[in-house]
Amino acid sequence: MNKAFLKSFHVLRDVYVNKAFSAIALNKQLCNCKNQDKALVTKIVYGVLDNDLRLEYIISRYVRKMPKGDVLLYLKIGVYCLSDLSMPVYAVVNDVAELSKLSADRRTVGFVNATLKTVSEHIKQFDDYPEDSVERLSVLYSYPMWALRKLIKDYGFPIAEQIVSHPSDTRTTARFTFTATAEQIAERYQAEAEPTVFDDAFYVKGSLPAASDCTVQSLSSMAIARICARLAPTDGAFLDCCAAPGGKSVYVRQLRPDLSVTSCDVHPHRAELISSYARRMQVTLDVQCRDMTVFYPPWEGKFDVVLCDVPCSGFGVLDSRPDVKLFRENKDISDLMKTQYAILDNCSRYVGKGGALVYSTCTVFDNENGQNIRKFLKEHTDFEYGRTQLPEIPAADGQGFYQFLPYRDGMQGFFVAVLRRIK
Repeated sequence: MNKAFLKSFHVLRDVYVNKAFSAIALNKQLCNCKNQDKALVTKIVYGVLDNDLRLEYIISRYVRKMPKGDVLLYLKIGVYCLSDLSMPVYAVVNDVAELSKLSADRRTVGFVNATLKTVSEHIKQFDDYPEDSVERLSVLYSYPMWALRKLIKDYGFPIAEQIVSHPSDTRTTARFTFTATAEQIAERYQAEAEPTVFDDAFYVKGSLPAASDCTVQSLSSMAIARICARLAPTDGAFLDCCAAPGGKSVYVRQLRPDLSVTSCDVHPHRAELISSYARRMQVTLDVQCRDMTVFYPPWEGKFDVVLCDVPCSGFGVLDSRPDVKLFRENKDISDLMKTQYAILDNCSRYVGKGGALVYSTCTVFDNENGQNIRKFLKEHTDFEYGRTQLPEIPAADGQGFYQFLPYRDGMQGFFVAVLRRIK
């Protein structure tokens, strides 16, 4: 049996059945995976998840009755490999049919084999997608219809189309605590490296050591940390309210060693993730386990910069979390907004006069972003828009708020707003 297909199946089954986080489920399988199989397993897992709706639609055109469970998963793996990967047809059909022997029903093997053979004869020319433009876009790019309608409402159809059709960026971004060129990074770590918009960050291809002088972090996450670091006065105090796993807190502390940095999370095990991250990167943080929707009187007016990087729907980071499209529902947004606003409202009380309240999400929906900010400013007349300081990204620099979009900015879809306390 093809081990890469088997590993991919186990990861995908864990995601679809147990709703496991794709990255965590994948890493578990890669630990016991041969090096030559790791790239293919990763490609299949993320490819199937990212193209879920499209794969299901294609399958529906070639079966009388839509299969369920493992049988549907076998077919999704096969159709993805046939449509998106340069693999021999006979190898895909045979290997997936062999994989389907895991099923207790012996008829499954014949069904999977016959279906994939039929699909393989038409897949390269397949264009039998819905005629309706919105439905077609949803199927083509496997973007849930409810989410697509929200994008169209927020941005209009042309921009929504650019958002959903932009290819996932699977490159790994790492930042380094020492000054170096891409060539020096490549030589030191035996990994290919390309510059990014930030002078301490590079796209890397290859493995990096678990060291204190480098760490994997997205460009958008770095951008938020840089904005916070530049807002703080000399010897100021910075509070990261929803900090786990700690990337922004650690980066702010490294950019501004003069700052005192307090990092919080509501769950003890996540607070420990922050502490562990800080230890690895050899920085000192004050890590606390607190519910940031509940007021803590000793912190009132104490901080110069407060970051509320709140829980959100995650539709700005689909390149690393494609499983979000599978399980997030429209009804989740209203509950998230309540939590987001509760954190923002409570933590605004921790900002001193003249200080900055930074609101951030990793989503692209206006009601989690702009709507929350507009409501906050209407109810808190002691705050007004401040200004970002991000000269590396001219479109965002000097703005009161900014929505990063992958197709436009070359980084994940984070949102940031800077609010200044004026009295």
